[in-house]
Amino acid sequence: MTVFIPFPDLHLPTLLIVYQLVATLMMVIAAGSAWQARGRYGLWYWTGAFAAIALTQLIRNLCMAFGTPTALQTIGHIGGVLSSGLVVLGLRAFLGLPLRSAPVLTLVALASVASMATAFMALPAWTSLSLTLLVSAFLRLWALPALLRAWRRDGGFPLLLMLLDMALWATAYFLRGSTSTPWFAGSVDMARVVNAQWLLLFIALLIVQGLSVLLLINSELQRSLWALIEIDPLTGLLNRRGLKSRLGRLRQRHSGEPDGAGLVVAMIDFDHFKSINDRFGHAAGDAVLRGLGKLLLSHVRPNDLAVRMGGEEFAVVWQEVDAELAMGLAERLRKSVAEISFDTPVGPIQATVSIGVAMPRTESEALEELLGRADSALYKAKREGRNRVEQAF
Repeated sequence: MTVFIPFPDLHLPTLLIVYQLVATLMMVIAAGSAWQARGRYGLWYWTGAFAAIALTQLIRNLCMAFGTPTALQTIGHIGGVLSSGLVVLGLRAFLGLPLRSAPVLTLVALASVASMATAFMALPAWTSLSLTLLVSAFLRLWALPALLRAWRRDGGFPLLLMLLDMALWATAYFLRGSTSTPWFAGSVDMARVVNAQWLLLFIALLIVQGLSVLLLINSELQRSLWALIEIDPLTGLLNRRGLKSRLGRLRQRHSGEPDGAGLVVAMIDFDHFKSINDRFGHAAGDAVLRGLGKLLLSHVRPNDLAVRMGGEEFAVVWQEVDAELAMGLAERLRKSVAEISFDTPVGPIQATVSIGVAMPRTESEALEELLGRADSALYKAKREGRNRVEQAF
């Protein structure tokens, strides 16, 4: 049976050289990105994936040029399955998942040994090729569910492109491993023609894979940059900009509701914080601020927000709580601060906070209005003697 798409004059050795050159170019780009990003995001694994193809194809081409034994020429097949294993490991590292390198590397090693064995046993070259291609297809398929979950959670074109590229690689590996055989193509010569046509597609997929990696890394670097803009570096809490951005994204999921709808805000401020800096130094003051940041994070639910508004002023934003519960949460927070000692370079320091709590008056009340009323309640708490909670009306 003859199955092929009639591309004219596809010369397999030439395509293999192009495949090697493209892989080399992708390897250099990925290595530069890995060095620039200090090895984050699984980039060294992806660099290794391109290097596996580039180096093994180089060795294979040299072996063919010097007429070495066929067994050494199967190293090009081994490079493909090694590349797939490294792509999977790089993807898991990028997604922050456990690497589980043992099963991946074991499968790669077994496929490599089996590939070399077919050559030493003088079996046809397509036997080794089909074996390594099918194992590569399995490895790519194994990585797809985690990538699909990440795309459903985070969205974005870079993840979608990587998802499509991985799916296409898995499909192409399986189909090439199945069709590049004499019994399917009809003859050895026709199998070479079919294999050359598949190799042309693999060159395109290799370019798409390199593009996907670059887009993913660029997306992560942008996300890191936004995190620097929206996160307070001292406490790790959101800053004022981060609060508005986070609530804006939240409201987009709720049909454009006002940014203050359904929220309860507590403004929190240290009592006599300036005296801590004056008496113990700014390093001690920073330690106290960090300590309150950790305490706030331990007192909020996953859907609530803890914010450093600036200086010694903090805020907590609760969602879907009534007035009684909000006042109870604020009072519990006030007591927690008063009862603990903050670890600082000069020893434990005790401090108290005043808290102002504001519930929305109407469904259309904006966040800034809510923050302003909570701030007024905060200053009322300070005027009434500090270390207390006041509700805005």
